[in-house]
Amino acid sequence: MNKIMILGTFHMQAKNDRVNFQGTDKICEYEAEITRLVDALAEFKPTRIAVEYCKSEQASLDSEYSEYLANGSTSPNEIDQIAFRLAKKLKQEKVYAIDWMERGAAERPCGDVQEYVHVNQPELAREIDALSEVPVDLEKETMKEVFLRINSRESAQKSLAHYMNFARIGSEEYYGNGWLIWWYQRNLNIFTNTAALADNKNEERVLLLIGAAHKGILEQFFQNSMAFEVVNASEYLEKLQ
Repeated sequence: MNKIMILGTFHMQAKNDRVNFQGTDKICEYEAEITRLVDALAEFKPTRIAVEYCKSEQASLDSEYSEYLANGSTSPNEIDQIAFRLAKKLKQEKVYAIDWMERGAAERPCGDVQEYVHVNQPELAREIDALSEVPVDLEKETMKEVFLRINSRESAQKSLAHYMNFARIGSEEYYGNGWLIWWYQRNLNIFTNTAALADNKNEERVLLLIGAAHKGILEQFFQNSMAFEVVNASEYLEKLQ
């Protein structure tokens, strides 16, 4: 059976997301820890490495990876720091883009929904905000501690609850669902794009590097499909020194 490991990551380069690094310009100072992380991931022996990069822009990702192989990189982005580094170590010719960011079924922006709930349902807003991840501070946690935390079952459950509770926002007019349907659509499309990497094969070992907010929902999709064995990333993260 095909296997998949979903490695939730924090965004090493500034990004408007749930799990970010508060010190983007300093991530390269942690090269030794990142190298040990990559060495641990290499033990999974992935045959395909997929990243949070729009599938429609695969040509751009190919160009960036070619540049990385030729000249290296000092970019703080986790694709460079982890995925490209791992792909090079394993002598892989390609890194796969699997994200999708079109408007799709969205009826309203996430920002509008967040503003609405804070104004009209402040108690629910506090519930949702309490489910947000703690920002990453590498002066307080080691790289191993961070990755174990954001890839834990508790973190995945909190992320699932965080987004599920958007359905309670403006319930009479389904206000929160106007954005939540897009979140599910995006993750379903990520599942489709990633699963396609193993079409008509039985022994692919896919490693998906993606923002930790996606980990819980994507693991559910892959488990429910019964087409992949979902490998626990923490088993490899525990090996980090």
